[in-house]
Amino acid sequence: MREREKLGALDRIVNDRKLLLGTVILVLLVATFVRVYHIEWSFSNNGLDEGIMIQRARLVGEGYALYSELPCDQAPLAFYLGSPFGGDVVSLRTLSAAMSVLAILAVMEASRRAKGNLAMLAAGLLLTIDFAFLRESRLFSLDGISASFLAFSLLPFIIYIQKKNRMMLATAGLLVGLSAATKLFGVLGLLGMIVFILIEGRREKTKKGGILTDAALVVVASAIPLAAFMIYLGPGDVVQGMLLDQGERSFEPWLKLSLAAYFGLNLAYIFPLVYAKRTWSMGKEARFLLCVSGVILAFMVFQPLVFFHHLPLMSPALAILAGAFLSDSITPKKAQLSIESNKTMVNKRDMASRAATALFCVTILVSAGLAGYGLLVQDEPPQVTIARDLQGISDDGDWIICGDPLICAYADRDIPPEVVNVAYRQHPDLTLEDIELAISEYNVTVVVLSWRLIELEGIRDLLLEYGFIEIPRVILCWVTPWEGYHAALDFFQEDMGPAIFYWRGTV
Repeated sequence: MREREKLGALDRIVNDRKLLLGTVILVLLVATFVRVYHIEWSFSNNGLDEGIMIQRARLVGEGYALYSELPCDQAPLAFYLGSPFGGDVVSLRTLSAAMSVLAILAVMEASRRAKGNLAMLAAGLLLTIDFAFLRESRLFSLDGISASFLAFSLLPFIIYIQKKNRMMLATAGLLVGLSAATKLFGVLGLLGMIVFILIEGRREKTKKGGILTDAALVVVASAIPLAAFMIYLGPGDVVQGMLLDQGERSFEPWLKLSLAAYFGLNLAYIFPLVYAKRTWSMGKEARFLLCVSGVILAFMVFQPLVFFHHLPLMSPALAILAGAFLSDSITPKKAQLSIESNKTMVNKRDMASRAATALFCVTILVSAGLAGYGLLVQDEPPQVTIARDLQGISDDGDWIICGDPLICAYADRDIPPEVVNVAYRQHPDLTLEDIELAISEYNVTVVVLSWRLIELEGIRDLLLEYGFIEIPRVILCWVTPWEGYHAALDFFQEDMGPAIFYWRGTV
């Protein structure tokens, strides 16, 4: 009786058009709220990356050519999307947030087409509070924007699967190409599409020519965005910056713990992978999503560096799979309730249903709790405080060197292009000679030592040599709740260390 009541409640939601529309709108409103609430105080960061990306977008908007004039080790698209916003932190984060909400909408429609209304609601809710995806949605994050473009591509590809519409296949290829043009990892989505086309072609005994035509079409369409940038910026510069400068990354096995954190916060994503054989049998759409998820997961396991902020790329496909798996576990139960003769099958279905439902509920509780904690206890980030002081000792148009580029973004100040990238992992590495050249060429007026710049041997002597004077105070900004700056979720933060100002007293 209880099972019938539960199914009756679900039936009313998923089959009543008004209730369904209201629920979809509610999910999207929640998704929007948790992304834009106090977005200027994002509750977790991805190290120095966001500040570097914002400064690059700012300088592109000021006319600097990426790669040739502005060194860059990433794909180009996000910087050109962000260039009209003048480096404004809130505007650029809002761009990411808006794209992620649209991505949730695309995922919900793809889920509906693949497995029905219940799957649509489940997938939308999962992606709404998926902490990895949510965190990057509140930052100007290449990973978040790339994941959104990948989410957009899944919908037309599923339509292609269902209707054999090659226009939709080309559209999916173009969108996954935009994902790769934002972050090169996006090409993994393309590889998943190709793997599916090849496998499914063999399953359906499609003529070899048809398989190759479809694979070629999606590859050619996906190549258009990067090909356009190569023509515009120069193929040699794009390849050198986007690909070759990434080749010196060391293998750091302990970073694989990011995968454990990701799946630990999203337990519902595990079920479709653990029960891959059953998921595979759920239909062509599920097989496609398994191919995409499998390719991305395999790459994350074996590539040298895996950071938590890389992992939202897996979220759109896994959210659809998890929603489909939950729907498949629950909805057949209605038909099975009246079948008394096959109790074994009913019991197995009941166990799978309870397990899938339990993991779904735990995921919602854990992720929503973590997101809620972040939203409730976040405070003004230390970068904002330092930015105010930086504005007080510099003028508009001054060039600043800073160990945390986000400080300059908040202060509305430019960083010399050659020293925008102050990340710990880059090739070639940042040197004291780079700092000296930037000071001379751009007449730098203020240097803010924080993060790795404090550790750069000889930098204090260099600054004194060039007429900089240490401001007689040290601003201690430790990113921990008990020090007064409770930027929440300290597990994902690193302390900034002391930020020390050096002002150029003589020129």
